[in-house]
Amino acid sequence: MSERSVLIVDDSELTRAVLRRYLSEAGLRVVECEDGVQGAVAALRELPSVIVTDLEMPVMDGFQLARLLKNDPATAHIPIVILTSHTEATSRFWGQDSGADAYVTKDEIDEQLIPAVSRLLGRAPARPARSPSISAGPLEVLARVARQLDKGLLEATLINQVLKIGMEHGSFGTAASSLLRFFAKLTDAELLGIGVADERAVRIHLHRPDRCRTSLDLDQVVSFIQAELGAIQLEVSAVQVDGGSVTQPGPLLAVDAAAVLPLPLRDSRSCLAVWAREPGLFEGLPRELLSKATPHAALVLDNVRLAESLWNLSNHDELTGLFNHRAIVTRLNEEVDRASRYQAPLSVVLCDIDRFKSINDTYGHPVGDRVLREVASRMRNCLRSSDMLGRYGGEEFLIVLPSSDLEAARIAAHRLCASLSSQPVARGPSAPPIPVTASFGVACGLEVAGLSFAEGMVSLADNRLYEAKAAGRNCVRP
Repeated sequence: MSERSVLIVDDSELTRAVLRRYLSEAGLRVVECEDGVQGAVAALRELPSVIVTDLEMPVMDGFQLARLLKNDPATAHIPIVILTSHTEATSRFWGQDSGADAYVTKDEIDEQLIPAVSRLLGRAPARPARSPSISAGPLEVLARVARQLDKGLLEATLINQVLKIGMEHGSFGTAASSLLRFFAKLTDAELLGIGVADERAVRIHLHRPDRCRTSLDLDQVVSFIQAELGAIQLEVSAVQVDGGSVTQPGPLLAVDAAAVLPLPLRDSRSCLAVWAREPGLFEGLPRELLSKATPHAALVLDNVRLAESLWNLSNHDELTGLFNHRAIVTRLNEEVDRASRYQAPLSVVLCDIDRFKSINDTYGHPVGDRVLREVASRMRNCLRSSDMLGRYGGEEFLIVLPSSDLEAARIAAHRLCASLSSQPVARGPSAPPIPVTASFGVACGLEVAGLSFAEGMVSLADNRLYEAKAAGRNCVRP
């Protein structure tokens, strides 16, 4: 067919006659078809320079025709003009989404059609070099439609599953692990990994599918992902591995053989790495599917990171990183409910740094902040993973001790007291350190009755804290 040829697809003979006259006068060779299937057959056989199609036609409409041709490698380069009487915005949107390059209404045909066709001819890519035209008939067109629908359904299902994961998980770690488990179903992989590097550190999440055939050098994998992220100099803050064991028997995993896809997370360098079981297994459809999924996976991870960040801001004290007042009281109430349900002991400790105002007045508030951070760090290191520590207000801290009676809580408080007084807080290379002590009040739920169970425990611990202050500070009461 001529390099300057137009395929008209319209079920109206009158419209085709009008278009034929306009386009012929513009020096273009015209081929006509009266429905979408005929148009698809002609496009595949003849590869015209431009296609002008109506929307409403029998068998296959203009939207379906445009979508079919734009998703077929043989015809994806051909510009498509939709010419229709539909002027509503929804129709224009669907036309653009189907891949049409121009949308002209029939009441604009005199002014818009030839300029639109000329513009598309001027910027259209060169026609692919090919020998004979494609042998296509109605059955071949229907087969291509079926393949496209099947592929579209697969991609839609994939994206839906990825977005569903985002709805089910509230933490970055669980969302990343779930995404990797899902991606493992799409690939014959020995290992999959997600790496995220921000300004401060690198987080890496790995998944070993079942029936792994190789052993794993975790340090090599971590170094590989760091290098891919350009983050060799950054500290690795967390490495999470789930799925199959990392010590499976077999040859060592070829770390450099990974296929790496970018994950476009905001304000981060991120990637998805896939180690296929055999060379070439990741090429083709698996890579294509994951390439389509990674932007949506990045959206899921971005949203989870944002939710985590908002939760941290609303629940943690910015200076110490501990639970803030509201959050520690909430945790206390939750533990009260749990202790009541299981008839388990529960205790609290209220701590106040001794003469903290004097520290601020003598050394300044920046040093006071350093003392608060150091006290928080030392107490956190002295507690069990099940214990909860929060900044109750100013220089006061509240510790919630599940499954602890009064004696166990007193022992914990003495340990905290000794930790704070054992070593002064450094305040600089040349400045002398500051001795820091604190007073502690301890209360157990078994000592309190009434409806305000949590408030009663805190009130009793507060009274005992004052007793510790009156006894000379740097001690525990009772």
